[in-house]
Amino acid sequence: MGLVARVVEAAGIPTVLVSTGRDLTAQVLPPRSVFVNFPMGNPFGRAGDTAMQRRILLDALHVVETAKRGGELLDLPYEWGEPFASLVSG
Repeated sequence: MGLVARVVEAAGIPTVLVSTGRDLTAQVLPPRSVFVNFPMGNPFGRAGDTAMQRRILLDALHVVETAKRGGELLDLPYEWGEPFASLVSG
């Protein structure tokens, strides 16, 4: 998605990615991104947790307004609350 973000930015539209893969995001260097340490496929949190989803969205939009340089990657402080392994072991 970072490469797509660059193309969209080149058209004059600001972007911010919400990432669950910090290492990959740091390598691709999208114009702006936030990292949440959540399981892959859950960048805005748990299904139905609209309060968390809203906080992450607002934090990401804030980065669009405040980022000072290209490639900025901000770690958001949210926690999933249980080991990720419990999600795949059933």
